[in-house]
Amino acid sequence: MIVKFFRRGKGSGAGPLNYLLLTKGKPREGAKVLYGDSRLTEQLINTTPFKQKYKAGVLSFTEDAKGFTDKQKKDIMQRFEDTLFTGLEPDQYDILWVEHADKGGRLELNFVIPCQELRSGKRLQPFYAAADLVRVNAFKNIINQEYGLTDPNEPERKRLINPYVNNAPRPTPYDRPSKSKEKEQEKEDDEIIANPENTAALKEAIDRKMRHSLVEGSLNNRSSVLYCLEGMGLKIERATKSSISVAHPAMKRNVRLKGAIYEEGFQALAQREHLIEDRQRDYERVSESRGNRDLRTWTKGMEIKQAYHQELYGDIKAPEPLDLGVKKVVAKAVEQDAVPKVNVPTPQRSYSGPSP
Repeated sequence: MIVKFFRRGKGSGAGPLNYLLLTKGKPREGAKVLYGDSRLTEQLINTTPFKQKYKAGVLSFTEDAKGFTDKQKKDIMQRFEDTLFTGLEPDQYDILWVEHADKGGRLELNFVIPCQELRSGKRLQPFYAAADLVRVNAFKNIINQEYGLTDPNEPERKRLINPYVNNAPRPTPYDRPSKSKEKEQEKEDDEIIANPENTAALKEAIDRKMRHSLVEGSLNNRSSVLYCLEGMGLKIERATKSSISVAHPAMKRNVRLKGAIYEEGFQALAQREHLIEDRQRDYERVSESRGNRDLRTWTKGMEIKQAYHQELYGDIKAPEPLDLGVKKVVAKAVEQDAVPKVNVPTPQRSYSGPSP
């Protein structure tokens, strides 16, 4: 399982709701509301006065949706909510959960959260990477280990390059049978790198060039990777253990490159299989200690987040329940059939009880 938060969140509620539930105006196949009220969520988003109106994302699994029971889905959803909203009561926030199983049958648990604390109307920030990413990643690792799910952190799952650039298509590989077409692609990539239209196109072109250099045998280690990037006219701004950030004159922001090629411990392709096997053994050997560390990280993060929520919303009390005694007085003066029925609201959120 991976947890992904989307950047969008400034438009009307119809945007995320239509994406989750509709396809060309018709009900989306494989989409099912697991919890929440889509109409209520849309109205809350539309009436939220803040610039960031909602936060949306997905818990994405490689496993088939049919392999999960309703009880397991509810458990994962509830624990994710606890991770985001620790210290808040269920009536202080709204969340809509929509299941997707239309991508090869694998499970996706999509969520949409209006960015408003419901008792006060104050701004609510469900996720801010600088403060929440470590805690959410610990949650992800705990769930993956507990349920025996695919672990995206395993070394054997590392890719030479990151093939996804903001939902862009996979980079075109240099495995064409025609040498002339290879040259054409290389020339095209040189032009893209010199005059990129956008960040996604630039990343794709760089990745293709790096793959080609790897096949040609000109990449041996990180030093050769840095040298190759500089040879493309890019300025190395930052090199971390897992990525390299480069600057381009046409880009306002640095471009972050991710994948095994850009990692600190990168070695030539001939050595990569042995390297990954060693890393995989080391990764599996420390599984228990890694799990304990994730639990400590999550617990500490929960304490910090709970204190943060208490500081912002701790003095906000729930509204007093409606005094229905007034209706009894009115009923004496009006015939019983004329008295409107009062529906007492039930708690907004509960995952307990038998599965539907």
